[in-house]
Amino acid sequence: MMIEPESNRLMIPSLYNARDMGGMPTVSGRMTAYKRFIRSDSPSFLDEKGMEELIAYSVRTVIDLRSDQEIRREGNPFLNRSDILFRNIPLLAADPDDMNDPTMSYLVRNSLGHLYIMMLEHSQTAIRNVFQTVVVAPEGAIVFHCMHGKDRTGLIAALLYLLAGVSRENIIRNYEKSYDYIRPLVDPMLENMPPNTHHMYRSDGNNMRLLLDHIDKKYEGHAEIYMEEIGLAGEEIEKIRFRLF
Repeated sequence: MMIEPESNRLMIPSLYNARDMGGMPTVSGRMTAYKRFIRSDSPSFLDEKGMEELIAYSVRTVIDLRSDQEIRREGNPFLNRSDILFRNIPLLAADPDDMNDPTMSYLVRNSLGHLYIMMLEHSQTAIRNVFQTVVVAPEGAIVFHCMHGKDRTGLIAALLYLLAGVSRENIIRNYEKSYDYIRPLVDPMLENMPPNTHHMYRSDGNNMRLLLDHIDKKYEGHAEIYMEEIGLAGEEIEKIRFRLF
């Protein structure tokens, strides 16, 4: 398996947006570690070779952030593996393929940044469960993913990078890359979709900027304050931070 040097992308067939979160500089001069966290799009179409490549890359935990409907429709190849800690923790109950779903209707009228704030404030139990899974996860890399590895995954990635002390600018740049990588997946879809939905499949930096502005105003820009508010203990937060380095 190749890793694209500039992007940290794991070049595995059927994965478009799987990226190691290591190598990110922090404002204090540290660097996030490799093989700790991997943000990804859905592994539903991985073959056995692709799964073994991820396991060879030290993956031992997979957190699927998709809804029940998505998993029923597409499955997850890691679901029943005895060598993987698998957790399904939906950040949204919405079905992204159903434009009549209230959340999807909301998205047509609003930016993705508003969706991220909505998840941050209204999916707190799920977000707490994600981070508590990180705390108890076995040694090895943790993959967390949604469908395209952009929105639900992007929110969790932003909180992890904030906790590590990564700058706003680098968090935004990291988020913006998603659309570049998933274009082979989403551009054919956009050809058959109304223009007022196209923004939902892209990763404009202003979406992440809106989320970070909200965190600045409500939580003083600190992931720790948010994590404490949703019920994580100080010791749990430190274990998550330790895992980033």
